[in-house]
Amino acid sequence: MNKDRTTKAKVAKPHAHFDGPADVVIDPALSKDQKKEALDAMEQDARQLLDASSEGMTGGEPNNLHEVLDAKDSLELPPVAQAYNVVVKDLRSTLQAGVSQEERVEVEQALTALNAVARATAVKSDPRIVTTKDDGVLAPGSEAEIEDEIAREKLDP
Repeated sequence: MNKDRTTKAKVAKPHAHFDGPADVVIDPALSKDQKKEALDAMEQDARQLLDASSEGMTGGEPNNLHEVLDAKDSLELPPVAQAYNVVVKDLRSTLQAGVSQEERVEVEQALTALNAVARATAVKSDPRIVTTKDDGVLAPGSEAEIEDEIAREKLDP
């Protein structure tokens, strides 16, 4: 009974139970529908923060609408692709966070390895996830190529 109450609380007030939208996606205690409902609540909160910010009200928590929408999109992926997507996004955000050169090299190597695995496994069958051609070059116009370009622009001083 207590487990049901906890699950309902996670869905009704996700900000009180999760650090961010990605944590909702990986919570094994919630069903896919419950995750969608929790992310809908987070999206509504993020949109309200965005509205308040546009009206000149500041000083609250930062708006994470983009993260919430990414999390909602990842729920639509098959489980393997979903896991792959979460890991790749986490590694890319690590790069954007400004890490040491040694850590940057390790993260870039991990991304290269994941792309190689994606080309060789079932993740390859999902066009939303496949990021490279067989020669290791990002597929032109793919989501990954666009995300990579945006990430590189953010890193460019």
